[in-house]
Amino acid sequence: METRHLLLTFIVFTHSLMAVMWWVGGSWMGLSRRASRQWMLATMANGSALTVMAISVGWNSASHDLARGVVVGTLLTWGAVCMRRGLSFFLKLNRSDQQHLKLAYATTTFNLLLCWPLGWGTWALAGSGLATAWILGRTAQEAFEPLRIEFNRTVAWSNAVLVMTVLAVFTAGTISEMLSPALTLAGLPDAQQRLTLTVLASIILSILSAFLLGYVVVMRLVRRLEHLSHHDALTGLLNRRAIEYLMDREDQRLQRFGDPFSVLLIDIDHFKRINDRLGHAAGDAVLCAVARTLQIKAREVDRVSRYGGEEFCVLLPHTLHDGALQAAERLREAVALTSIPWNDEVISVSISTGLACATEPGESLQALLSRADEALYRAKAEGRNRVVASASPLRGHRQA
Repeated sequence: METRHLLLTFIVFTHSLMAVMWWVGGSWMGLSRRASRQWMLATMANGSALTVMAISVGWNSASHDLARGVVVGTLLTWGAVCMRRGLSFFLKLNRSDQQHLKLAYATTTFNLLLCWPLGWGTWALAGSGLATAWILGRTAQEAFEPLRIEFNRTVAWSNAVLVMTVLAVFTAGTISEMLSPALTLAGLPDAQQRLTLTVLASIILSILSAFLLGYVVVMRLVRRLEHLSHHDALTGLLNRRAIEYLMDREDQRLQRFGDPFSVLLIDIDHFKRINDRLGHAAGDAVLCAVARTLQIKAREVDRVSRYGGEEFCVLLPHTLHDGALQAAERLREAVALTSIPWNDEVISVSISTGLACATEPGESLQALLSRADEALYRAKAEGRNRVVASASPLRGHRQA
């Protein structure tokens, strides 16, 4: 089998696989459909360009050089545009689609209406190279900071280095086309060998680009799943499993180092009446409004969660009775002042709070939560819209 046949087979296989991967990502894995569609188009454009280059290996004629320059240059420019649009959709960048589309259309017009009739294959490749370099360079610059913030500096630099390497390979290939006779006379590899090396380098870079994009896509999906597993879908607060894990960590600090902490169990008063009178959609609006108020009024070190139904839990690290009582009263007053618009009326709600302080290493976490729950029950029994603190446990006794 000839070299070009091996290259052609590998190009078709890898780029077909990548195109299917982007289609699956957009259709089945929750990836942005617009981003995956653009990346699939970029893969197809780049794969087609590499296919034309691979077919040209072994053919050495002016007509083939012209077709290669015009077609490859045009396809690579559109591949860069689609790659940039996909990244802008994925990272929610400020898109400048019109500029890049105009540049791509201008390059295509230049290649097909001027370079093709006049036989300027090398100039078509050079002009496309300049357009592609500008598009990719600007993409790397604009994407660096969003990639660093969402992922890390390594990912941002990897993308920038990969883009610069692509530009270097493309520039080297273009220069070798323009200086082909001089390079051959200088004893360097002939034009077909240089073309083969360019195709191989382009295949490797294309695969690396797909791996890098695949990595950031998978990392975002993993983080999204982690967020969903630890947060309530309606309010965005931590869920019960997450807050119990954090309380267990605070309990371990109490057992080892004696660091105190407090827990608030909060219940929305008469929440069932809101659901019965206005419907569950109004109840959801109340839950979200109360959750937002608790989150805003809590300290930065505090952790607020939806504990279940209309009940919330607030973890107050390094907080004793007096500080916890002040924090609970602050939250109660903030919720009482919250107005929740719903259709033609405004909903006002209040909360009842049970407070329990963990100061004794001998007390179990289950016993602490039981004390907070009992205090919450007393707050509701005594008239609601109040904070009730539980009594401290017996010193030195580990409660089950």
